[in-house]
Parts: sequence; structure tokens; C-alpha cells
Amino acid sequence: MLTISRIRETMLRVEDLHVSIGGSRILRGVTFHVPKNSIFCIMGRNGVGKTTTLKTLLGLYRPTSGRIVFKDQDITHFLPEQRARLGIGYVPQGRCIFPHLTVQENLLIGAIAQGKSFQHTLKRIHSLFPILYDFRNRKGGMLSGGQQQQLAIARALMTDPDLLVLDEPTEGIQPNIIDQIGDTIKLLQRGSHHDEIGLLTQISSLIKKQRATAQAHLVDSLDELHQLVISLERSYPQTKREDYLHLAQLFAQVRSLCPSDGSSLGEQIAEAIAKLHAEKRVTILLVEQYLDFCREIADQFAILDRGTVAAKGHITSLTDQIIKDYLAV
Repeated sequence: MLTISRIRETMLRVEDLHVSIGGSRILRGVTFHVPKNSIFCIMGRNGVGKTTTLKTLLGLYRPTSGRIVFKDQDITHFLPEQRARLGIGYVPQGRCIFPHLTVQENLLIGAIAQGKSFQHTLKRIHSLFPILYDFRNRKGGMLSGGQQQQLAIARALMTDPDLLVLDEPTEGIQPNIIDQIGDTIKLLQRGSHHDEIGLLTQISSLIKKQRATAQAHLVDSLDELHQLVISLERSYPQTKREDYLHLAQLFAQVRSLCPSDGSSLGEQIAEAIAKLHAEKRVTILLVEQYLDFCREIADQFAILDRGTVAAKGHITSLTDQIIKDYLAV
């Protein structure tokens, strides 16, 4: 088996997992680790055990042997609802929304069932998927396939998961919705604000106002800060959480040059920068056959073949030869 590993804190560990269904062995020693705050993609041809792996992780199938460890807790024998309460959200293949409930009812049912507060999450979801707010009183069955997929993802997010599991999220979806889903997954993974561009534009404007009245020894530092904000705007949506943390550190250094500056503008800039990376980060595990989508959003991958892991590692180690051997039809 081909593998390239990097040491990071782990959200999920799957160790030597064996699963049989109806007397047939489906999984044969599946092992992989999902790093915390990563996007991990499971790939493979049809019938190799991808969906079985996810359903076993969720407790829908019982393994004959092996271990599943989530947030350092062995959940191998936990019931599905116990796993959900621990922080695993699930978006099934085919979406499985409630067609006779409204969009709003579909969203609220998961959060209410778990007894969780949902006002902030609901507001964030409406910002991520504005169509769900526009159609909040429409029956779920009246939505298009792409809109139903957005609803299924949003419904899982309403449970406030630490790990979001998605099974074939791009299946049967039009390209513009696929792009939006990909951007949303990356935003969730880095814990970013739903209106990053709007915040960066606001920060840029505030810095220019600050510069106009700044003391002479601060001007060069504010110019450097402004150029960084512009570069982040230009690189969006490829910006990373570390970029925003660097921006926050640089602004803190600028403010330290003038400790007496408690101006309203300074506070507004600090608040806007903090919002860029203030949301909860979500680890993403998805099964996906759309190769370009995986390469675009994933950090790590594992390829299943005949119920075992044939290759895994950082997404940059996914070579043409591996694709030919295990993914090409």
C-alpha cells in the first residue's frame, strides 16, 4: 500500500476495520486517520466499500473486528444517536431530506432533537446558503436537486458537528452548485466568516481612514497592513486560516507601536479581523468520485480497492499512476 503521512492531531481513527454484510466480506482491514481540521476524501471505483465505510463509522453497520476512535474515545460499539451527540454530522447519498416538511422545519428538526441552541447557526446557514432563507417556507420536496443538497448539508450543520461526513455531495448536482458546496466546505474547515470578502473590504477601508490621521511613525506599518489585506482579497477563496491569523498578529504589532491608541477605528479593525477566523472549525470526511473536486478541496485522501485501503496520503501525493491503477474505469 502506498502512503505518505504527516503528524497532526487526529479527529478520527479507523483501525483494521472488517465488516461483513449478509455473509459477504465487504471491508477487509480498512485503516486510516483523519487529522483534526482537515478535509479528508475517500475515493474508489463503484462497489469497493466506500459507503459501507461511512455507514460503519456512523453505527449503521456493526464491524466484525477493528476499532473506530473519535476525539480519542472508542465509539466502535456506540449507537448512531450516541455518535451524533458526540459531534458527528451526516449528509447521506441521495440527500434524504424530509419532502413534506418545509425547508425551515428540515433545518430545525436536528437541532431541536439534540436540544441545542440554533439561532447563531441558523443565521450562519442562511448566509452560507441564501436560497434556503428565500425558500424557508417551501416544502423540501419542491426544491431542485442542488437546493436539496444544500439543505441536507445545512441540516447536518444545525447539529453543530465537529466532524461532518458527506457521501457523494456532488452527485447529480449542476456545476455552479458544486462550486458553492466546495467553497462552503473549505470555509467550514478553516472556521472563516461567511462574508470574508465583505469583511476584508471593510478592513481595507478602515485602515485607509486610520492612516489618514495616524502618527508619522505608523504610516509605513499601516501601508504594509493594507497591502496584506489587498493580497488576501485577491487570493480569495484560496486564503487560509493562517493568513488571517498573520493579519491579526501584524495589526497587533501596529497597535503596540502606539499603546495609547484606543480609537474607535482601531477597535473596529480589530473586531473585523477577529471575525475572519472566529467561527468553529469543522473536520470534513467525504466520499467522492469527482476527482477534480477532491483535488481542489481535500488535504488528505484514501483510496479503497476491494474493501481495503490501496493508497493514502496528502492530496499532492495522488499521482497519475495511482489514478490509473485504482480510479480509472
